[in-house]
Amino acid sequence: MGFLIGLLTGAVVALLYAPKTGDLTRDELRVRSEELKRRADELQKIANDLSQQAQVKGRELVDEAKRQWDRSGVGQRASEAGTRSGEGGPSAKS
Repeated sequence: MGFLIGLLTGAVVALLYAPKTGDLTRDELRVRSEELKRRADELQKIANDLSQQAQVKGRELVDEAKRQWDRSGVGQRASEAGTRSGEGGPSAKS
């Protein structure tokens, strides 16, 4: 974003110091600002698409990790070991 602002500022300064008439300078400023706006809109669309793709991929990775965890039985063995040792269950000392 800072790059675009710097680019626009540089273009404005260059146009203001160029030996052209005011009408030509204003027309050129208008054309360049429209082009920059169009490019910024395209970049925003690309960024949104990449963000959505990253979210989908992240969900897929989380789901796959959960499936592998469940398949490995590590979570199940840990909860069974806790129950056998008296953790999480009713107290044996009454």
